Amino acid sequence: MSIHRRPGPSRRRARPSRSTCTHVSGNGQIGGSGLIAESAVLPRPRLDGIHRPAQGQDQGITHPSVGLIGVIERHWPVMLVVLAFVASWTIIPIFVKAPVGDDWVYSLSVEHLLEDGRLEILDLSVTTLVFQVLWGALFGLVFGDSFGAQRLSTVVIFLLSGIAFYSLLRTLGVTYGRSALGSAVYLFNPLSFVLAFSFMTDPHYLATMVISVAFYAAGLRSDHPNRKLILWGAFFAGCAFLVRQQGALIPFGVVVWLALTRQIWFNRRGLIRVLEVAAIPAVMLIVYYLWLVFVHGVPEQQDAFTSQIFEAGLGGTWLLLRRMTYFETVMAGFFVLPIALASIVGVVDIVRRRVFLRGDRVSRRVAALRLAAIGGWLLIVIFGAIVTVRDNYLMPYVSQFVGTSGLGPNDLFGGRPALLDDRSMADLRLWLTWLCVGSAILLGVATIGRIGSPATPQRGIAAMVLIVGLGQVAGVMPPSFHFRDWIISVDRYLLPLLPFAIALLLWSLRDIRLALPIGWIALAAVAAFSVVGTRDFLVFQQATWDYDRYVNYDLAVPLTRMNGGSSWDGYFLYEYGNANHIPQQTVGGPWWSNLFATATDSTYVVSGSPSAPSDGTYVQIDQREYSSWLMPDPVYLYLMQRQFIPVNQPAAQPIPPDVPPPPVYAHPIP
Repeated sequence: MSIHRRPGPSRRRARPSRSTCTHVSGNGQIGGSGLIAESAVLPRPRLDGIHRPAQGQDQGITHPSVGLIGVIERHWPVMLVVLAFVASWTIIPIFVKAPVGDDWVYSLSVEHLLEDGRLEILDLSVTTLVFQVLWGALFGLVFGDSFGAQRLSTVVIFLLSGIAFYSLLRTLGVTYGRSALGSAVYLFNPLSFVLAFSFMTDPHYLATMVISVAFYAAGLRSDHPNRKLILWGAFFAGCAFLVRQQGALIPFGVVVWLALTRQIWFNRRGLIRVLEVAAIPAVMLIVYYLWLVFVHGVPEQQDAFTSQIFEAGLGGTWLLLRRMTYFETVMAGFFVLPIALASIVGVVDIVRRRVFLRGDRVSRRVAALRLAAIGGWLLIVIFGAIVTVRDNYLMPYVSQFVGTSGLGPNDLFGGRPALLDDRSMADLRLWLTWLCVGSAILLGVATIGRIGSPATPQRGIAAMVLIVGLGQVAGVMPPSFHFRDWIISVDRYLLPLLPFAIALLLWSLRDIRLALPIGWIALAAVAAFSVVGTRDFLVFQQATWDYDRYVNYDLAVPLTRMNGGSSWDGYFLYEYGNANHIPQQTVGGPWWSNLFATATDSTYVVSGSPSAPSDGTYVQIDQREYSSWLMPDPVYLYLMQRQFIPVNQPAAQPIPPDVPPPPVYAHPIP
C-alpha cells in the first residue's frame, strides 16, 4: 500500500540524509571539517575551463582518494606553487647583513628582547608590533640575532599564509587549479614578494590577517560550523592586532557580517557566537593597551600619528579619501592582473551575465542595485584614470617598494637608476596603468554582479570576506595621513587588499570560463620579475652597507660625518641622537636626516648617483660597482665629499656641550 500526497509544497522540511551530510577531511577520514575545506570540491584538480559544481556539491559530497596519494592528487598544483616559492630562496640572498627600509626599527626591538630581556617599542614605531617582535625573536634564538634571521621569520610566516589563502579559496568553492593560481598570484605579486623578504610590519600583518580569515571562513560555514576553527581565527586576529592596530577590524568585520546575515541576535546563542569570534582579540587589545599606557609608555610617533589625523581636518580628510579610493581600486586591479588576463576569453559572458543579467533570476530591486553599484565603480575607475593620466601620474601609484627602479625603496642619496630610459619608462607606465584600469573594471563588474546570486554556503563566506575586506580598505586611511601632503600614501599600506581582491574575483568567476594557461604565463612573468627584482634589491642593500663599512672602517670617517643611507644612519645613530636630543646637523638634508639621523653632518655621502647631492657642493672621490640582473649596463655606488657650505645656508644648531661623545665606528653585524 502506498501513500500519495497531493502536489504542492511540503509542510515539513525534508530531513537530509546522513550520506549527504558526511564530510571528508583533508586526510581522507570521515569526520569534522579542517582548515583546508573539502566541501564544494571536484574529485581531482581542474586546471582549466569553467567551474561546474557536481550534484550535491554544496552539501559537501566528495569522493577523494584516501591517504597521501589522495592528498597529492587533489593538491599537487598548489604543492608546485609552494615548491617554486621555496626554490626562489636559492636565488634571493635572505641572510644579507643589512636591513630593508625601516625594518631596522623593529630589528632593534628584537635585539633588546634577546640581549636585555626587555620588550621595547621604539618611539619611531607607530604599530603595536608585539607579535612580530616575539616571532622574530624566536627565529633569533634558533638562527642567531641577525637581520637575516628576522627576514627568514617573515618569509616563513608569509609562506604559511599562502597555504592558508589556498584553504580560503577552497572554502569559497574555487576549484583546485584556480585556487593554486590564486595562491601563486598572492605569493608572487611584486609588492607582497619583496616585502616578504624584509622585517617590515606589513607582511607580518598580511600573513596573520590571512590566516585569521581562513580559519574564520572554515569555522563559520553554514553547512560545517566548527568552534575550534573559529577560536583559531580569533587567536590569529589578535596576533594581527599585535602587529598593526587595524587587526582589530578583522573580528569586527566578522561580527558585522554575522549581524547582517542574521546569524546572531540578542540571545544566549548569539552572545556565545560573538564571544567565540571576538573575545580573544578583545582581551589581547585590552591587555596590550594597559601594558602600553601604564608599563611601557606610549611611543612618541603613536601620539604624533593621532595628531596628524586631527590636523588634516575635514578638507584634508576628504581630499585624501578621494585620492585613496581611486588608488585602491586600480591597485586592486594590479593585484589580480594575471587572473584578469586569464578571464579574457570569458569577458563576453561576464558582461552578458553580470551587466545584462542573462541567466540570473533576480528582482528588479536587486537588478537596479547591481547596475547602480557597477555604475559607481566604473565612474570611480574611469574618471580617476582620465584625471591621473592627464596629469601624467601613472602606475605604479604611491610608489615605495614597487617603482621605476625595480623593487625596494630608494632611501639613499641618488637612489638607483631607472630600469629604462625616460621615454620607454613613460610608455611602459602608461600601458601598465590602462591594463590595471581594465583589470579593476573587470574585478568590479564580476564581483558586484554577484549581488543577489542564489544563497549557498560559499556565497555566505564570500560576503564575510567582502565585509572584512572593506574594513581593511578603511584601515588604509589612518597611516596615510602622514604622507597626505607629500606622496599621498605608500604602496605597502595597500597590501592588505591583495588577498581580498584575489579571493572575491576567483569566487565571482566560478561560473565563467578562464584560459588558465594565459593566467599561468602571466603569473610566470610576474614571478620572474619579483624574484629577480627582490634579489637585485637585497644585493644593492648589501653593497651599500659594505661600502658604508669601508668608508667608516678603512677610511676612518666617523659615523657622525657620513651619510650612508636611511637604514645605516638610523640603525647606528638613532638611539644616540634620540637619547641626547641632538638637533639636525645636516641642514636641508634628506628626510631621514631630520627624523632619525640628526647626529650626522653628511660631510661624506654614499650615493647612487655621481650628481647627488645636487646642491653643487659635493665632488666624487670614489666609486664601486654592484651587481644587478635587471639593469642592462653596469651600476655603481659613489662616495661624495662636501667641499664647502653655501654662504646662504643657515648653520646647524649647536650640539649641547654636556652631550656624551658619539659613536665613531659601527659595531659588527652578525
